[in-house]
Amino acid sequence: MDESPQLPPQVIAALAQDDLGPKTLALVYSFTFLALISVALRFFSRIKLTKFIGWEDYFIGISMVFDILAAVCQIKQVQAGAGKHTVLVPLPRIIESLKYLYFSILAFAAGSTFTKVSICQQYKRIFGVAESKLPIYIVMALCVGGGTSAFFTFAFSCIPVEASWDLTLKPTSRCINDHAARSAHSFTNMITDLMVAALPVPSIWRLQLVRRQKIALVCLLCVGWIVCIISALRIQSLYASFRHPKDPLYYSAPPVYWASIEQSLSIVCACVPAMKPLVVRLVPAFTSLSKSTPRSGNGNSLVLGKYGKSGASNAGAEVELGDTSRLRDDFMLPPPVYGKHDIRVKHEITMKSDAKSENESDRRCSEGSGGSEDVILNGRVPNEMA
Repeated sequence: MDESPQLPPQVIAALAQDDLGPKTLALVYSFTFLALISVALRFFSRIKLTKFIGWEDYFIGISMVFDILAAVCQIKQVQAGAGKHTVLVPLPRIIESLKYLYFSILAFAAGSTFTKVSICQQYKRIFGVAESKLPIYIVMALCVGGGTSAFFTFAFSCIPVEASWDLTLKPTSRCINDHAARSAHSFTNMITDLMVAALPVPSIWRLQLVRRQKIALVCLLCVGWIVCIISALRIQSLYASFRHPKDPLYYSAPPVYWASIEQSLSIVCACVPAMKPLVVRLVPAFTSLSKSTPRSGNGNSLVLGKYGKSGASNAGAEVELGDTSRLRDDFMLPPPVYGKHDIRVKHEITMKSDAKSENESDRRCSEGSGGSEDVILNGRVPNEMA
C-alpha cells in the first residue's frame, strides 16, 4: 500500500493502466437503470392498465430501493479506488472503499431477499390453490431466513463494527471469518435462486395447455435461471478475490459488478410477467391472439368437474380445479378450448362424503344433463356436449 515509491516507474504506469473501475461503473449504471425502467413500467402497467397493485409490487419496489442503495455504494467504492491495484491507492482511500463495500453487501442481501419474496408472492397469487401454496410458503420462508441471517451476520461481522472496513482496527477487534461468511451466503443465495426459478414448473406442467404454450409459459416464468448463472459467475469472481488478499481493491471489482448485474437482472425478471398488459397495448397482435380461439363459458375455469353415482370410487366426488383468470391476466395466453372429453388438470380435489353433499351433487347432475357421467365445466355444460 505504501510500496508504490519502491516500484519502477514503468511498473507503476502499467499497473495504473490496468484499471477495472470504468468497466465496473459502466455495468453498475447500465443494469441499475435497466432495473429501474422495468420497475417503472411494471407500476405503470399495474396502476394505469390493470388498476391492481399487489404485495408482490410493493416488495419489488422495496427491492429497487435497495438496488439503488447498493449501486450508490458500488459507485462510491470505485471512486475510492476499487478496480485499481491496491499498491497504488493510499490507505485512507482503501479504508473508504472497504467501507462502501460493507454497506453494498448489506444492501445486496436485503434487496435480493425482497426480490425473491416478490416473485413468490406473484406465484402465490397465480397458483393460489392449496396444493401449490405450501411449496411457495416453504421457499419463501427459506429465502427470508437466509437473507435475514446473512444481513445480520455481515452487519456484525466485527466487533466493533468499524473494524469491518478499518484495517487499523483489525488487530484489536473480534471478527468472524469473512471468506467463510461470504462463501456461505453466496451458495445459500444461489440455492434459493434455483428454488425460486424451479417453483412454478410443476404447476405449469400440470396445465393442459398446448405444449408450445406450456413451454413458452415455463420460459417466461423461469427467466430467473439467467440469474442463477450470474450468481455462479459472481461466486467464481469472489473466490478469485480470496486468492489475492494482498490486492483486495483490484480483485473486489468483479464481485461488485457481478453482484450489481445479479441484483438488477433478478428485478427485471420479476417485472417481465407483470408488464403483459403494456405489451398487449403496444403490440395489438397479442390481443388478436387471445381472441382467435373459440371458447365455451367464461374461459377462465381451469377445471370444475362433477361425477355421478355410477363413477364407482369417484361417486359423489367434486373436482375443483381452480380459476385461471389470474394466470391469463398475467400472461399472454389464449383462452382454453373445451373439447368433448376435455377436463383440465386438477389443482385440488375436495371429497364431499356426507349425505347432504351427495344428494346435492345428484340433484345438480340430473338437472344439468340427466346423465350420471356428464362433466359440468364452470357450472355450465360446454357447447360441444350440450
